[in-house]
Amino acid sequence: MSSTVRLFLSLAILASTAASASAAAQTPRVAVLGFAGPGGSTARTQVIRALRGRVDFIPRADAEKLLSKRGLQGTSSAGRAAIGDALGADYLFFGRVKGRGSTARTEIRVAGTDGETLTGYEAGAPGTSRGNALIQEAAQTALEEAKELSPPRSRRRAAAGAAAAAPVTAAAASVPAASSSPKPAPEEKPDKKAKEPKERKRDRSVSELPVFEIFIGGGVRFRDINFTTGSNNGGPSERAFDSGAYADVGGYFLIRPLGRSEKPALQAIVIQGDGGVGLGLRARLDASGAESDVRTWRVLGQLGYLYPIKKLQVGGLVGAGVDTFTVDLNPALPSIRYVYMRVGGALGYTIISDFLGFRVDGGFRKPFSLGGIDAAFGNDSSAIGWDATATLGGKLDVGFSYAFRFIFETYDLDFAGATENVPSRGNICPEGLSCGGTDRAFTYQFLVGWSF
Repeated sequence: MSSTVRLFLSLAILASTAASASAAAQTPRVAVLGFAGPGGSTARTQVIRALRGRVDFIPRADAEKLLSKRGLQGTSSAGRAAIGDALGADYLFFGRVKGRGSTARTEIRVAGTDGETLTGYEAGAPGTSRGNALIQEAAQTALEEAKELSPPRSRRRAAAGAAAAAPVTAAAASVPAASSSPKPAPEEKPDKKAKEPKERKRDRSVSELPVFEIFIGGGVRFRDINFTTGSNNGGPSERAFDSGAYADVGGYFLIRPLGRSEKPALQAIVIQGDGGVGLGLRARLDASGAESDVRTWRVLGQLGYLYPIKKLQVGGLVGAGVDTFTVDLNPALPSIRYVYMRVGGALGYTIISDFLGFRVDGGFRKPFSLGGIDAAFGNDSSAIGWDATATLGGKLDVGFSYAFRFIFETYDLDFAGATENVPSRGNICPEGLSCGGTDRAFTYQFLVGWSF
């Protein structure tokens, strides 16, 4: 075989190897992060479908494990840069869904290896046939534009390698006839971790917290009051009221003013309001058998901090409230109005993203006004209180939300001091007897509302 033929074969092998390596090198590695907002999981699924066969996927679980280990968030450029550096991602797709239903819009963003946004597009509503098609089209367009703006690192390495190999090709013309022909470079084994993740109908690995929630509904409430005071004959006097079950309308709202921030420390700030009112409550409070109208309502406003850690929220709230029990004049019980300060803790957990989660609260209450109790049972009377709340509920992508709620509230009272001449007046507490009592309420509610 002549030297010319050998040279020709060598050049052909080199060209074929370079073309094959170039084609493989141009397949970028991509991480598709979470999409915030209602329908974000559906939008992310459409992006994955659009990129299928065009990129090598980095499993989301690997990216989230890295972020959790380093205490970073995928919503920050630092977190995205860490994924690009540690997992070799050329591009990172992320975004959010604004609005709800058929009018929602999907924002798609593409970041480069430094975590900064390269390009972005807006598409239709996830979950609709037209919206899904627009999301896929936008994702493919964004990928091509990102590749033009910042070629994949593998392509840049391939270009650098081709430039370095150019002198070798030129030198091949002078290789002696006895030299052996060059061997093609061994094909690089694909990274097992870069396999495309199996598609799931919905991704529930990350909770998407709403910025605003409002609930209203009804249920039943029980009120149990037991007081011990002094009597005219020097012994104790028992004052009791057991409401039984009565209708109660109530609800609450919660606002996260900075819920769209990229920083969890700012997302954690919450404002919450609770309230309720009793309906149709009447009571017989003396031996005459006459019925008295009872009007009861309550309201509580709080500022809190619930820090999100994946599916968990943990923190506390502080605020002030009013809890009333207004009754017609009678010889047994005065009207009550607790005006109190509250401080407590809270813990929430998302069981199934959007659909199901729970939250438990517990708090300490310190009333600084007791209403008619001061006049009837002593102007130096005092009280302390506790409460506990358990909520189980969730929301749908369209915004509809539901919740089951149980609330327990209790006050322990201590009567002391001078009394006034009112119908329900109690005498001075006999020596050796502890005058005071308990006031407890149990509430069961089913609530519906809206979240976004």
